Amino acid sequence: MSPMNLPKIQQETGFSLYRRNNDNVQLSQVAEEFEALFVTQMLKQAYQSKLAEGIFDSSENETFRSMLNQELGRKFATNSNFGIADALKMQFKSNPK
Repeated sequence: MSPMNLPKIQQETGFSLYRRNNDNVQLSQVAEEFEALFVTQMLKQAYQSKLAEGIFDSSENETFRSMLNQELGRKFATNSNFGIADALKMQFKSNPK
């Protein structure tokens, strides 16, 4: 039983509630970044499986494609739900530090 019969939420300070919410926000951001990285790697593999060299293939084109894949990965992860970020959040919320 808590002192003075106060519910647990009233015992916690504003800072501890802020810290817990801040940790959840950081976990969400990291999980979404991982999902974006995963999608970027999928796109990279899709481009590497081409059958022949293109007429305009060059190192500059490869650099541009890499940057484009990074941005597409972020946009896909932000606008679509692949479920990777959600699974990571559930996994790490259930297993605290």
